[in-house]
Amino acid sequence: MKTVVSHNGFSTGEVELWITDNNSIDGTADIVQELAQRWPQITTQLNRDNTGFCAGHNDAISRFLKTDAEYFLVLNPDIGLTPNVVLTLRDELRRDCLAGSATPKLLRCDSDLSPLQPALIDAAGMHITSELRHLDRGSGVVDEGQFDTPGYVFGGTGACLLLRRAAIESLLLPPTPYDSALSEVFPATASGLRERAQLFDESFFAYREDAELAWRAQRLGWRCRYCPEAVAYHTRVVVPERRSALPQSLNRHSVRNRFLLQLNHYSPSVAWGAWIEGFVVRNILVLLGVVLTERSSLAGLRELLLLTPRALYLRRYLKSRATHTVSAWFSQELL
Repeated sequence: MKTVVSHNGFSTGEVELWITDNNSIDGTADIVQELAQRWPQITTQLNRDNTGFCAGHNDAISRFLKTDAEYFLVLNPDIGLTPNVVLTLRDELRRDCLAGSATPKLLRCDSDLSPLQPALIDAAGMHITSELRHLDRGSGVVDEGQFDTPGYVFGGTGACLLLRRAAIESLLLPPTPYDSALSEVFPATASGLRERAQLFDESFFAYREDAELAWRAQRLGWRCRYCPEAVAYHTRVVVPERRSALPQSLNRHSVRNRFLLQLNHYSPSVAWGAWIEGFVVRNILVLLGVVLTERSSLAGLRELLLLTPRALYLRRYLKSRATHTVSAWFSQELL
């Protein structure tokens, strides 16, 4: 069975590598062009505009669905893979028909993709809390084998996530009467919007889109397998404790997408305990933080208002299709 690797989307029999450069400014485009010349079996796409994580991968998903490939690997450019990671994740999905995705054990590395010493956990799957926060399990702690047990997790980080074709097909979002808001908020995504398969919700543009996909998958009956025997390395830049040092645009996306995630999926019946702690208290703190100390993120709230009708449409659509609840995940304990 063929696997497509989407690097933001080399073909050696069972694997095809697709590389999308989203108008980068760090020299990546030159590297991509050089790779294409050396290995013509690599499929490359150089975008003239930054269409965001979601649209970039959705374009690759559209092309993937026209192939006979069975699996699609979402892969960030700041990920270093150890041997057989993709095969290990694929074999895990082959063994478990309930799993729509599989995520590896990610360890921290530096900008040259050299592992940090001592070994630090970057992500051992995704966890969701009663504050309506989605966190990487074990993020930043020393790896002492405490996350070496395979099993189901709420979801996996979009930095490295293997998806099954059947799951992708069932998780696609429909067109909505309010899709014009996407082009208004993110003009670069206007071209080809109707042609792109909507796996990732393009309202999110970038950041928290993997949590939205994980929540959607859980509601539609797809599990996510955590595979600690599949190890990869990740250069982590965006972490909560570094928020004040992050670019304003990233924090704006984060604020907007926190509320979009709740509009798409949360209601008190999902987890009553999250109503006060997450929906009321945490949301108020986020809003106060924006008004008092992070006023650059006010633009994110304006974008939220424009995107709310579309989010509510998708909320109704997902409610009509949901077969499972995610309430149990709010009571899961972190190691």
